[in-house]
Amino acid sequence: MQDEDIELLSKAKKIELVYGVCNHFITNNQDVFSFPSLSENNRRVLLWTALFQQLQRQKCCKIYPYIAMAIRILSRDKTDIDNIICERWMLTLMERAGLLNFENVIEDTVTPPEVYDMKLAEEALKSLCNITFHSEKAREVCANTLMVDGLIARMKHYNEVPFRDDCMLFDMKLLFILTALRQDIKTKVKEEFNGMEHLTVFLNQLLTDTVESPKPFNEVDMTEYKSINDKYHAIICEVLKVQFNLILQSGSDEPSDEKEEAMFNTLVPVLTRLLHAKTTSTEKLMELHSHVANLLTSVPPTFYHHLTPVTKEGHYFMKEFDERNVDAVQALLVLLLHRLRMSMDTKNQYENLSPILTVLIKSARACRTQRRYMRAQVLPPLRDVSRPPERGGTARNLLCRLLTTPVTTVRDLVAEFLFVLCKEKVGRMVKYTGFGNAAGHLAQKGLLSGGRGGQYSSSSDDSDTEEYRAAEPHIDPVVGCTRPPRANPFEGMTEEQKEYEAMKLVNLFDKMMSDGVMKPARIGEDGRPEPIQHVLQLHEDITRMQNNKDTPNKQDSV
Repeated sequence: MQDEDIELLSKAKKIELVYGVCNHFITNNQDVFSFPSLSENNRRVLLWTALFQQLQRQKCCKIYPYIAMAIRILSRDKTDIDNIICERWMLTLMERAGLLNFENVIEDTVTPPEVYDMKLAEEALKSLCNITFHSEKAREVCANTLMVDGLIARMKHYNEVPFRDDCMLFDMKLLFILTALRQDIKTKVKEEFNGMEHLTVFLNQLLTDTVESPKPFNEVDMTEYKSINDKYHAIICEVLKVQFNLILQSGSDEPSDEKEEAMFNTLVPVLTRLLHAKTTSTEKLMELHSHVANLLTSVPPTFYHHLTPVTKEGHYFMKEFDERNVDAVQALLVLLLHRLRMSMDTKNQYENLSPILTVLIKSARACRTQRRYMRAQVLPPLRDVSRPPERGGTARNLLCRLLTTPVTTVRDLVAEFLFVLCKEKVGRMVKYTGFGNAAGHLAQKGLLSGGRGGQYSSSSDDSDTEEYRAAEPHIDPVVGCTRPPRANPFEGMTEEQKEYEAMKLVNLFDKMMSDGVMKPARIGEDGRPEPIQHVLQLHEDITRMQNNKDTPNKQDSV
């Protein structure tokens, strides 16, 4: 924008001139996010000032939406915004967005705002989102005004707002920004306004598509699963992001009090319904389920049983296991497989896989039915053992491939997930992954010498197939698959040649040890590897193991 246009905008008295300048700016900058030319001759400050002067003029009320749209485009550029924005301008935007007209927001009854222009409210909300995202000063103004009160009050009474659908999305976006970047606002929303409860009610209203009589929270009461349109999908995702902010790192694996327990008992059934829902595309479904998984990472595992409600006659479901509806768990497994197929590059492995793996580990530990179902899907009985476990496109193959990823956090989560599915049995873990893939995790847990790491039911559902039993004698436990017969490398050699090759190998090992390339180790009494100082220590281990083998058990002695 040129100097003459800014001067005209600041001095114009006729709304036609103001509209002309704003419309020209909007038309030419629809897709522009940076305005470096405004840094010259103090243009940026002058333009911001001129736009807000006109937005505050009562005579310009008919063109308020265009002025707000120009502010929204200008607010994309964060350059010097902290020094430009002021409390009066923020209050003007809040008023134009309809957020300062609610009274008695703490009580259940509120005075609804006047009917504002729908486009004006939307543009003012978008401008507030941009400005609060870029400016700490603006967020401080929000914290010291009644704007957050207005957001919560309007959410509780959306059925009384004439432009409800157009405000919900940006109300939630604004609330997400504020709860993510201001701890005091987050605490206020969570504790003073009971934000989690109101947001959960709002989610349920969106799912049932009625605000007068939402369905009960205590069960998945549907004859068919809800189909979510694109508009509601975007709103629901923003609500889940706000809830994630509110309960992020909220505490231990148990609720802190009865109020929090009631909140989770209300929340998880609604999340279950979201995992059952349909969307207009696979991409949107994965996005929705990703936000649900993110939220579940902060939910105590005590409440995970809500994910698999008891099946009831006449209710719609796709998958049943142990007389429970496991569609929600299946949706989480589909999300895991989707993320596994897109996360072979180590760049974003942690962000993509950490939340869903955390949720599945908590689920498997918390609920026996969920663990057994996941094991049946991820680690089905083995049949073809001719290929290493990490080769192929199944969930098991993709997970085993990540057991050697350099992203250690992901590697440990994958190993823990598989270990829990194996009921923390070393032998079963090695069977499905190969000792080479599992060794690192077993070493961390001190289980290299065998054993079991957890307490599970004594009943076993590990049924070997006939194909596996036939191939078992030929399986190499290190790689977890059968290997073709190899030719004997010593065939045709004399004793002197064999001794010569053996000495070459000894010298090579000695050189690697001397250069620090490798360091021999043995399994210590704690089940973890410990370095050895001399080869005779290995000989002592062999002697001790032989003596233990030859010594009869006390139960066998007379």
